[in-house]
Amino acid sequence: MYAEQRHRNIPGPARADRAGPAELFGRDDELELLTGIAEQAGSGSGRAVLLRGPAGIGKTGLLHAALGRLAPVAARTLRARCPDAGSGAYGAVRDLFQPLGFGTAAEDSVDASRTDASRPEALQTDAPRLEATQPDAPRPDALRGSARLALPALQPDGLAPAPSSTYAVLHGLHWLVAGLTADGLLVLAVDDVQWCDENSLRWLAFLLRRAEDLPLLVLLTQRTGDGGAGPEMLGEIAEMPLCRTVDLPALGARATGELLAASAGSAPDEHFAARCAQLTGGNPFLLGMVAARLREHPGEGWDPVVLEELGRTVVAPSLVEGLPARVLAVARAIAVLPGEQPELIAALARTHQRTVSAAVRELGRRDLVTEAADGCAEFVHDSVRQAVLRDSPDEVLRRLRERAATLLNDVGRPAEEVAVPLLLLPAAPRPWMTDVLREAAGCAEHRGAPGMAARYLRRVLEFDGDDVAVLVQCARMLGQLEPETALRQLERALELLDEPRSRVPVAAQYALISLTAQNSVRAYELTSGVLDELDALVGPEPAGADLALRTAIEAVVLLSGMDEKSTVRSAGERFRGRPDPAGVTAEERQLLALLSSLGTLRTFRHAEEPAEQARRVLRISDVESGGWALMGSALSLYMADDNESALAALGLLIEHAQATGQAWTYCLATSTRAIVRHWTGDLAEALADGQSCYDVLVQESWVGAMTMPQTSLAMALIRQGEAARADELLRAIDRARFEEFTFEYHPYLMARAWAREALGDTAGALEILLHCGESLSEAGITNPVFAAWWYDAARILAALGRHEEGQRIAEHGAELAARWGTSRARGMALTARGVVTPGEEGLRLLSSAVRTLADSPGKLAHAEAEYLLGRRLLAEGDAEGARGHLRSSLDMSVLRRDRRQVALSSAALLAAGGRLRRGTGSPADALSGSERRVADRAAEGATNREIAESLFLTVRTVELHLTSAYRKLGVRGRAALPAALVEQAG
Repeated sequence: MYAEQRHRNIPGPARADRAGPAELFGRDDELELLTGIAEQAGSGSGRAVLLRGPAGIGKTGLLHAALGRLAPVAARTLRARCPDAGSGAYGAVRDLFQPLGFGTAAEDSVDASRTDASRPEALQTDAPRLEATQPDAPRPDALRGSARLALPALQPDGLAPAPSSTYAVLHGLHWLVAGLTADGLLVLAVDDVQWCDENSLRWLAFLLRRAEDLPLLVLLTQRTGDGGAGPEMLGEIAEMPLCRTVDLPALGARATGELLAASAGSAPDEHFAARCAQLTGGNPFLLGMVAARLREHPGEGWDPVVLEELGRTVVAPSLVEGLPARVLAVARAIAVLPGEQPELIAALARTHQRTVSAAVRELGRRDLVTEAADGCAEFVHDSVRQAVLRDSPDEVLRRLRERAATLLNDVGRPAEEVAVPLLLLPAAPRPWMTDVLREAAGCAEHRGAPGMAARYLRRVLEFDGDDVAVLVQCARMLGQLEPETALRQLERALELLDEPRSRVPVAAQYALISLTAQNSVRAYELTSGVLDELDALVGPEPAGADLALRTAIEAVVLLSGMDEKSTVRSAGERFRGRPDPAGVTAEERQLLALLSSLGTLRTFRHAEEPAEQARRVLRISDVESGGWALMGSALSLYMADDNESALAALGLLIEHAQATGQAWTYCLATSTRAIVRHWTGDLAEALADGQSCYDVLVQESWVGAMTMPQTSLAMALIRQGEAARADELLRAIDRARFEEFTFEYHPYLMARAWAREALGDTAGALEILLHCGESLSEAGITNPVFAAWWYDAARILAALGRHEEGQRIAEHGAELAARWGTSRARGMALTARGVVTPGEEGLRLLSSAVRTLADSPGKLAHAEAEYLLGRRLLAEGDAEGARGHLRSSLDMSVLRRDRRQVALSSAALLAAGGRLRRGTGSPADALSGSERRVADRAAEGATNREIAESLFLTVRTVELHLTSAYRKLGVRGRAALPAALVEQAG
C-alpha cells in the first residue's frame, strides 16, 4: 500500500563511502536528558519528549541514537515515521503496531531484504529511516478486554463489522498500550509528527492524558520553521505536564569540526570549521552534504576556497538544478510515489524501467536518493523531496498525482491508499475518483475516523454538490465534529428530495444531529412537516415498509419535541391518544419508549399505563439499536415507582457502554442511575455512581458539554453533608441555553435549591424552587415527581410561617400527585399538605404521609416524613410520641447513609428528650463515591485493569482508590473486602 509503505522503514543500499560513520556530534546533553527521562518513565511514570527543530537539524539522528541507548532497558520499542504526503486514518498507529502482527494481511508483508542493517545512517540528519523492529510477539492477552476495540484502527483494510466510534477506538488503543507495558518500559517513537494523520495524533494525546501510571516513553520529532504552528493537537501535547519539549540548536564550530574530522579522517582548523558552520547554519544535513563533497577533493585538504565554492553550489542553489530531463522526470515520479516499486515509478514517469534504474543511480551519485535491494528508491531527506515538488510546475504535479492515483487503483491498492494523491489534486475529481473516495470514506468510518471520512466526501461534493447520498453520508460523519455544517448539508438534501418516503431517513438524521447542535426546535418543526407529508401519502393505516417509515419519523418527532421545553406541550398534544405501536420491531420499541416518556412528563394517564409501555419495551433486549429506548423506559419506570425495572434497564445500557467503549453513554446512563438510587435511598451507590461518571467527565474534559453527572453527584453530596462542594459543582455548570432543556435543567434546579437550603440560604432555595415550578408550567410538564419543587417549597414556606402561600403550592402538588397516582407521589403530597396545615388536621395528614410512604420506594421521603411528624408532635407538646417518629427517622437515615437527615433527626430527638444509640457510625461511611465503586468491583473479583476498563479510569486511579478504601475499612488487602463491605452494609 502506497501510504503504508512510505510509513514503513524501507532503507537503501550501503553507502559507507559517502555517509561516513554513524556518529552523533554536539548532542551529548540532549542524549543525557532523554536517558534521564527514560529512567523516570521506566519507573512507572509515563513521559513524553517532543524534539523540535528545522529540517536537517538532526532530529531523526538524535532519535535513532536515543533508541539505541535505551535498547537495553526498554522491554519493547515501536517506531513510525509520518509521510509528508499524508496517509489514511490511523496510518501512524498501524505503522507503530505493524511489527506485532495485529490485523496483518498478505499485502502488509515486507520483503525480508528491506532492513536498515543494509545501510549505515547518514551523518546526523533526518534522512535515515529508523530500522524496522521485530520485537517478541505481543502478550497473548494483548487484545483482551477493551483492547479489542482497537482492531478497526489496526486492520489494513479498515473493514470492521460495523462503524466504530472514535472514542471506542481510542479507548481500545489505550488499553492495548497499557497491556504492552506489563512487560516493562514501552517506547513509542514517532518521527515527523507534524505530518501525522489527525486520528493518530488524537490518540497520542488521548494516551498521554492517561500515561502517568504507565512505564511508557513517547518520543516525538517535529519539524519547525515551515511557517505554521503545526497541528492544534500537537500543541496540546506539548503543553501537557508530562511532556518535555526540546528545541535542537544548530551545531557550533566545535561540533562541526568533529563531524568533518570523522568524515575525512583529519581535523580542520578552527577557522575552517567556524566558516563551515556559518555557511550551513550549523545544519547537520547540509554539513553532511558538504563533507561528502569535500571527500571528493582529498588532495585539497581544508581549502577555504573549496569551502566557499561548496557554499555556492551545495547549500544555496536548488538541489535539482542541472538534472537531465529524463532524470528529473524520474525524480518527480519518486517524489509523488516515494518508496514505490520501480515498475510503478517507470509507468508514472512514462519511461522504461531501465531508464529509471539509470536515473536512480545518477540521483544517488548526487546524494539525493537511496536505493533498496529491490530497486525501490527514496530521497535521503524529506527536504530533498520537497525541493523536487517545489521546483515542479503545478500542472506537471497535477498530472503526475492524477496518474499516480490511476496506477495505484489499476493495480488494486486499497481505496484509502489511492485517496492520498487524490486529496492533493486541486480540481474537482473525475467520476471514477469519486467512487474511490466514497469507498475510502466508508473505510475511515469503520475505523472510527469520521473527520477523515468527511474529508474524502467533501472532495466528492466538489464533483457534484447536489448528490443526496453523499450529502447525507458526509453529514453523518460531521454530526459530532461540525454539527452546524452537517445540518446545512441535510437541509440541502431535503430540498433536493421531493418524495416523502425518501425524505424520512434524512429528516431522522437531521433530528439526531440537532440534539448535539441545540437545534431541536427547528428539528421538531422540520420532522413534523415530513411526518405530515408521509401521512398524506400513505394514509391513516400504513402497512409494511410504509408503517416502518412512519414509526421511524414519529420517533424522531417525539424525541425532538421533548428535548426543549418550548415544544413539549405541542408534542404532547400531537401524540395524545396515539395508539401504542406493537413493539415488534426496534423502531416500534423506540417509539413506544418515547410515548411512555411523554406520558410520564405530561401525565395524560395514571402512572401504571406509561410504566406498562416501558415494560413492553424491555421484554426484548435490543440495546444494540441505541440507548433511547432504554433511557426512555427507565425514566417512566422509576417515576412510576418501579425502580427495580428502571435499574435493570439502566444496568443493561451501562454494561453495553462498558463493553463497547462508549464513555458518553456510560456517563449519561450512570448519572441517571445515580438519581434513581438517590430517590430509593441507596445513597452509597448513588454517590458511587455520581462520582464515577463525574470522574470520567473531568478526565475527558466534557464538563462543559454534559450536566447530569454534576447534578447527580451534587444530590448525593448534599445528603452526605457536603453541600458546599455540591454548590460549587453546580455553580461551575456553564452550558449555553441550559434553561431551555427539559431533562437536564429541572433536576439541576432541584439540586441547586437543596444545596442552598443546606447552606442556610433558605430564601435563595425558595427562589430557585419557585423558578423551577414556573419553568415546568411553561413547558406543560405536570409529573409531580419529575422535579418535586412544590414539595420542598411547601416545606420551606411552612418553616418561614407563610402557611397560606404554602397551602396553595401544596394543593397544586396534591392535584398532580392524585392524577399520577403512585404511593411516593401521594405520600409526598400528604407531607406537603401536612406541614402547611396547623393543628390536628396537619398531624392527621403527616401521619397518613408516613403510612403511605412506608409502602413506597421513596425511602428518603419516608424518613423525612417521620422527622416532620416527630417535630410537629414535639411542637404540640407530645414529646413521647415525637421520640418514636424521630428515632424511626434516625434509624432509617443511618441505614441509608443520609448524613444530612441523620443530623436533623438527631438534633430533634435530643430536643425531645431522647437518647442517641451508639454504633450508628460505620467505616464505610467514610468511603468516597469512587472508592465505594472500586471497592465493590474488587470485592466481586475484578482485577484492577478490569475495574479501570469498566469505569473508564486509569489503573493508577483504581489503585489509589483501593488503597484508600483498605485504610478506611481497616483491611489489609483484596481478600478481606467482601466481608468488610457486607459487614458495613449490615
